[in-house]
Amino acid sequence: MGERFFRTFRVGDGDPAPYDAVLHQRERRIGVTTGVLWPEGPVAGAAELATLLTSDTEGDPSVAPAGYVVWVPPRVALPEGEPHRSRLRVTLANSLSGLAPGERREIRLPATVKLAKIDVEGAYVSVAGGLAGEWLALSEGVRGAFHLDSRAVHRTPSERAELDLILTRVRDRAAVLEPLEVTDVEIDDTWTVSRLPEGAPAGVTVIAAPESFDPIDGVAVRRGLRAHVARAVAQREAGDTDLSALVVVAALAHLSDELVTASLRGMNPVAYGVLDLIVLVADGQVRQVLRPRTLPWEAAR
Repeated sequence: MGERFFRTFRVGDGDPAPYDAVLHQRERRIGVTTGVLWPEGPVAGAAELATLLTSDTEGDPSVAPAGYVVWVPPRVALPEGEPHRSRLRVTLANSLSGLAPGERREIRLPATVKLAKIDVEGAYVSVAGGLAGEWLALSEGVRGAFHLDSRAVHRTPSERAELDLILTRVRDRAAVLEPLEVTDVEIDDTWTVSRLPEGAPAGVTVIAAPESFDPIDGVAVRRGLRAHVARAVAQREAGDTDLSALVVVAALAHLSDELVTASLRGMNPVAYGVLDLIVLVADGQVRQVLRPRTLPWEAAR
């Protein structure tokens, strides 16, 4: 809010009811409703991982006392057994070092994908999993028909050059495969971590959706958004604020994958007409989906 509107906001200390939270900007009150775009309930391993990372960072002089977030990509099952949980814990804790307020960072986690040459004829790679959208780039220059199981990849790098390095590694391995041969290819999964702005409570929060939830299922997204809009409208009508905001959190590989904007456009404007602001938070970024028609601090000029 502060970065977007160039104002100073603080979280209210009292009971925010009927809202989930209340922000103050001088004498003005902003009512905030929050919600997640996946089924409510604890995600296995998320709270435990957050507690461990908070403990790790408290004793690390390279990690400034602040609020941090680990943005778990969709379709991830957080490890609960050893040594996988400890390996993830160490990698994530180290990735928080040196983050500036408001900064986000991509981190690499080892991932193993399986590549099979299924025929000498053809020149294509069929792909399942996180690299499915890159099947055409993977097929460039290959001789034969291949299948790549990339379900171990949940998020690709934002920088195209880094993604191209991963694709090149797969194509190079394909060039030496014999028909019906299957091999492992060691590449990287890419997650996002971020440091919250100054003033946020210290500690680490792990944002994760259930492994079974599909964040690009349009029906589920529309249903979830409608429910949160209805709840925000009810809070707005029961409360007394100068501005109302709905904040929805999604578990997305990239913010560009979001369906909230399209879902809102498909809704009857009467359903959300009393709301001033709707924002989507995902992958360490914020997108304004509904802009305020007027701002209380501008109307006072």
